[in-house]
Amino acid sequence: MRIALLHEHPAWSIDLIQRAHERGIDVTPFDIGEFDFSIAGLGDGFDLWVNRVNAMPSAGRPSSIVAAAGHIVSALELRGHRVVNGSTTHRIGGSKIAQAAMFTQLGLGSPATIGIYQPADALAAAGALGFPVLTKPNVGGSGSGIVRHDSSVELAQAIQAGTVDLGIDGTGVVQRIIESADGLIHRVEMLGSSFFYGTQQRLQANAFNYCAVDGCAIDGEDADGSAAITLFTPPDTVLVAAARVMEAATTDVGGVEYIIDATTGEPAYYDFNPYSNFVSGFDTALGFNPIDRYLDFLLQL
Repeated sequence: MRIALLHEHPAWSIDLIQRAHERGIDVTPFDIGEFDFSIAGLGDGFDLWVNRVNAMPSAGRPSSIVAAAGHIVSALELRGHRVVNGSTTHRIGGSKIAQAAMFTQLGLGSPATIGIYQPADALAAAGALGFPVLTKPNVGGSGSGIVRHDSSVELAQAIQAGTVDLGIDGTGVVQRIIESADGLIHRVEMLGSSFFYGTQQRLQANAFNYCAVDGCAIDGEDADGSAAITLFTPPDTVLVAAARVMEAATTDVGGVEYIIDATTGEPAYYDFNPYSNFVSGFDTALGFNPIDRYLDFLLQL
């Protein structure tokens, strides 16, 4: 099998590519920022295309990379090529609005959400939801642009100051804040409908970056251990919910994040990420390396 790997971050696929070559797996990496988007013959010569382009481009790279990846993946599919995490997955992964709609359609607990298309709309949306709220860019990553607002006065001041960030596509969401019952962020990664691994991390005041790996994660661990990431196995009900999300988004590899709602005691799902959270550093931080199982999964597709 010849595998083509579309990637964007300059370092996040290095370990994966190296391990594939060590195992004799024929993997050819393509940096999306340097990919020759020629329609004629696009994708020919490969049995499988793998989309590992994150919804939020890494620092210093143009936001158009995200759109370019979507165009390329769609074109590959239209030419009949098998794409891991294809165009539907890519669109939903890059849209908080679409993710909220998906969780609601599946009947899963999630924060009440209103989509907005300009910062001025945030005030009316927050009034409808009730404070406190978060404003988030529609295309998010590593917690960028997320801000908590505790009152209409505070939010109005932020709008006036131009600090409500709607990110690279100029749209966003306002979400009602859900208080956590256990003070933890829970992340569940899946390979298709099968459990891959789960991580937990303690919520931190005024922090929204809970990326669990080198290159985007919290710098080190706080003295009190508050930034520590640990493995966990979620309950069966969560695994069923995660599998339903994967199916709804037509996703091969990805994950969901949730907190335990202090009011209901049930999971409240707030993020879907088709860019699997392992990139590097897992064997050091958590004592295991998921790359071989990921490669085995690709080979059986």
